[in-house]
Amino acid sequence: MESVLPVVATLGIGGVLGWSTAHALKSVGKMLGCLLGVVFILLQVLAYYGIAEIHWDKAAQAAPVTKIASEGFRVLWKVLTYNLPFTGGFGAGFWLGVKK
Repeated sequence: MESVLPVVATLGIGGVLGWSTAHALKSVGKMLGCLLGVVFILLQVLAYYGIAEIHWDKAAQAAPVTKIASEGFRVLWKVLTYNLPFTGGFGAGFWLGVKK
C-alpha cells in the first residue's frame, strides 16, 4: 500500500475512486467465488448421496462463459465511467487497485 499511495495521490480524486472501486470489486468477487464454491460442494454432496442428479454436460453447453464475462465487464465499465470527467485517472487508479 505504501508504494501505491504516492502514485494514486498524483492521479487525484479519479485515481482514489478507481482504486477504491477495484478494491471493492475484488473483495465482492472473492466473496462470490467462495459462495459459488460452497454451492458446488453442496451440489456434489447431494449428487454423491443420490439426492440430486446434476447434468454438468448440459450446464456447460448452456452459455459461453467468456462471451458473457467480456460483455459483463464492458457494461460494468460503461456504468462506472458514465459522466465521469476524470476517466483517465479513474482508469489508472482502477488498474492499480486490480494489480495490487
